[in-house]
Amino acid sequence: MAKIKDIFSYEILSSQGSPTLMGELRLDNDIVVNASIPSNKNKDDKFAPKELIDDNHARFDGEGRQKASYVINNVISKKIKNVDISNHSKLERWLKDADPTSDKSKLGANTTLLLSELFTKAAAISQGLPLYKYINNFYENTFKAKIKFEEFPTPIFNIISGSENINSNIDFKEFQIIPSSSLVYSDALHMGWSLFHTTKQVLTYRHANTLIGEEGGGFSPNLSTNTDALEILEEVVAKKNLKIGIDVFMGLDIMASTFYKEGHYNLKSLAHSFSKEEYYNFIQKIKKKYEILFIEEAFSSEDWSNWEKLTATEAIDSYIVGDEFISSNKDRFKKAIKDKALNSIVIKPIRYGTLLETLETIDMARKNSISYFISSCPAETNDTFIADLAYAVQSSFVKFGAPIQGERVAKYNRLWQIEREINKIKNSSL
Repeated sequence: MAKIKDIFSYEILSSQGSPTLMGELRLDNDIVVNASIPSNKNKDDKFAPKELIDDNHARFDGEGRQKASYVINNVISKKIKNVDISNHSKLERWLKDADPTSDKSKLGANTTLLLSELFTKAAAISQGLPLYKYINNFYENTFKAKIKFEEFPTPIFNIISGSENINSNIDFKEFQIIPSSSLVYSDALHMGWSLFHTTKQVLTYRHANTLIGEEGGGFSPNLSTNTDALEILEEVVAKKNLKIGIDVFMGLDIMASTFYKEGHYNLKSLAHSFSKEEYYNFIQKIKKKYEILFIEEAFSSEDWSNWEKLTATEAIDSYIVGDEFISSNKDRFKKAIKDKALNSIVIKPIRYGTLLETLETIDMARKNSISYFISSCPAETNDTFIADLAYAVQSSFVKFGAPIQGERVAKYNRLWQIEREINKIKNSSL
């Protein structure tokens, strides 16, 4: 196998215009791989690990990544030069051990993730394997458990965006459309594309603005209430002669922590605040009326009792999804499993810092019958690593945002490419 000859990292801008990292790894047989990683900028994600950023507020308001690049180019590169890339598993463990802090405050999750993705891509190419197949093998070899390639992830499309991140009167972060999992991936992608563009027609007809939100690419119309957005999606689905609950499903990323304060939930569309019990009843009513399949971040991360109650009553036919609720915090995840506070989690590699640590959480989820799905971040790049990861670990769903904007479309396109490759292999074996 080839040895690492050189690694070089540098700053680029993410889809939100914030600095992040890109890198290049060269092997001594002149194989070159590139990787770029997202930035996890969400201030409400208080359990997420830290990224290594600059202290120079005269440059990118202190958000630059020169410090992380320096560590990679002048410290880490010297330690791993001439290491055989076939030692990828040892490199992953070395990265994990190099920053033993619980919040990655020593090296930063961005520093270690960039290196991890570069190592993974280089090892895959060196073995002559597609990236998804290599990751699948890596999981099996590391955790002594096999994940069979049986299905493609179903995409979750962010159609309408709200929350405090958008100039909107709706509180919930995302209003989503999910094609039936009975569809092949390419047909699900086409359905999402069609419903997204039909939404634009409906919003235009209603004289609502069709500006695209900053996070996830959904439309951000200035609606009066959260239920207005759900009714628009119902109209869109009906316009395409589809049926909710059969052909397509609806989902919500509520991000309740953004409107929770001092034990109350404060929705902009209502004149009074909700107590925890009143808000729970409100959520349950919406779930039943609109046949919501996915409810992500329904409650504040502090409102543990409501997480448990919703999972106990609705988990039979719904996904009660934790994102910032647990983030990468293993203790919180263990407690959530023990207390049955969710039945599904969001996986974002930037929250873990290495492929190995990402797979550790996936393995924990699998062993406890918790579903998981791979998600992009708001501040993304055009890198498609997570698309291969999603297929490699047989994520039931992927959440890349709306089928628009380059950094999101690139990931949908990569899964589409994998589907064609798999179909070609199947057809050639007939």
